[in-house]
Amino acid sequence: MAESHFIPAGCVEQRIFELKDLCRLHGIEPPFVLKPDTAQRGAGFKKISSFAEATAYLTDVQAPLVLQRYAPGPHEAGIFYYRFPGTAEGHIFAITQKVFPVVAGDGVRTLRQLILAEERAGLIAATYLRRFPDLWERVIPAGQTIRLVEAGNHCQGCVFEDGGHLATEDLRRTIDRISQNLPGFFIGRYDVRYGRQEELRAGYGFTIVELNGAASEATSIYDARTSLQDAYRVLYRQWELVYTIGAANRAQGAIAPGIASLWSDWRACQRQAALYPVAD
Repeated sequence: MAESHFIPAGCVEQRIFELKDLCRLHGIEPPFVLKPDTAQRGAGFKKISSFAEATAYLTDVQAPLVLQRYAPGPHEAGIFYYRFPGTAEGHIFAITQKVFPVVAGDGVRTLRQLILAEERAGLIAATYLRRFPDLWERVIPAGQTIRLVEAGNHCQGCVFEDGGHLATEDLRRTIDRISQNLPGFFIGRYDVRYGRQEELRAGYGFTIVELNGAASEATSIYDARTSLQDAYRVLYRQWELVYTIGAANRAQGAIAPGIASLWSDWRACQRQAALYPVAD
């Protein structure tokens, strides 16, 4: 698990002190990640390269935050897992292989022109370009590459592909062992960064950067090669699992939140997200 530390809401000066103190105590140096404690779709995710950038982020974002040691990868995958309450073993439902688009300079075209020239990147050029306001009209030198997104989220421009070839019994056992040490967790998606596919398939050599709960998705459905019919089939099965697991937990005494509580939490999350800076 990527080392993470909670930074509560408070005055900017106090939070800057807490951030620097945490970094000193745990040997965390830039680059590191700052992201909201409550968010979705990569909102507010920032790879911080200096304490000056961290100060600017803390000034803009008053919500509770997570400081996380940066996991370089360079690869990322989303592993959707489930286990029925009372059963001995869990299962991998789907795996997403995440691709981080890059453009290579040619010494002639600007960053904007390079992005627009890409068949897929050009469709969401505005999402990429807002991260690089100083580079829009700058000619990118030949051989220089620019990674267009850091967050492994399709809403931020990461490309999702079906990663079913990464699923193995070794990986299932590792994810199952981790999951069974998390009380009350039965379904959701691990986002992991790793260096080599061989190691991930063998069940080691990866770092968990996020664990998303029952409201997350088996994001392999966003592979461009997936038909609409197949995508809905996966979603229907996923939510069938969620409701089956929920019913089993309620039968064992778990209390579900009411509609009013869910609505209030969603509204609060939306208000906070409107204030988050552009994600990396």
